Amino acid sequence: MNWQLIALALEAALYPTLLAAVVILLSQPRRVQLLSAYLAGGLTISIGVGLLFVFVLKGSHATSGGSRTTFSWTVDLAVGGLALLVAVALATRQDERLRERRQARHAVKHPPTPEDEQREPWSTRILAGGSAPLVFLAALAINVPGAAYLVGLKDIAAAHNSTARDLVQILGFNAIMFLLAEVPLIGLLVAPDGTVSRVERVNAWFSRNGRTIAMTLAAALGVFLIVRGIQRS
Repeated sequence: MNWQLIALALEAALYPTLLAAVVILLSQPRRVQLLSAYLAGGLTISIGVGLLFVFVLKGSHATSGGSRTTFSWTVDLAVGGLALLVAVALATRQDERLRERRQARHAVKHPPTPEDEQREPWSTRILAGGSAPLVFLAALAINVPGAAYLVGLKDIAAAHNSTARDLVQILGFNAIMFLLAEVPLIGLLVAPDGTVSRVERVNAWFSRNGRTIAMTLAAALGVFLIVRGIQRS
């Protein structure tokens, strides 16, 4: 893996939703089994989508011949521009206003009941249910590929390396991207007593600084892709 793929993988690794899921699983009695099931599900969907994405792109005209360069820098500029828009929306809190308007419209059509207000999200209920098969299935649904991963897959496909090298790079990317689950799992096996408290402290820090982290990551990804796209155009 080159440094650009590693940078994209590290960007994708800072995924607060993944860490929040890990915190829920660590609070369960069979935390090693449940966290293993979640990690297996996340890696299964992520690697599977990655292999399919790279296979389809390599088989298309987008990454072959003279169109390869054009496709690459066009995607970089498009995704980079969207990432900067996300950063601006977070900085101006437009996402909160949009969410409030949606919730208000939904409340008018479907007035919430006391049971609805107390009910936790479906993902939280499944993760806290203690069933490894259900946790595996939930991980399949939760771990949808993000922008940084898709750009990394585009880079892998555009390089037109051998199938074996593509596989190694996809596996390496995912190994980095799931560090927030892999490190706690290793910690449970090596030093279980302190692992839970450390993960909770990290999650609390993410919760306090979530907007700033997301804004910084989106801005960094946007600038990186736009600069790279301009250089390749």
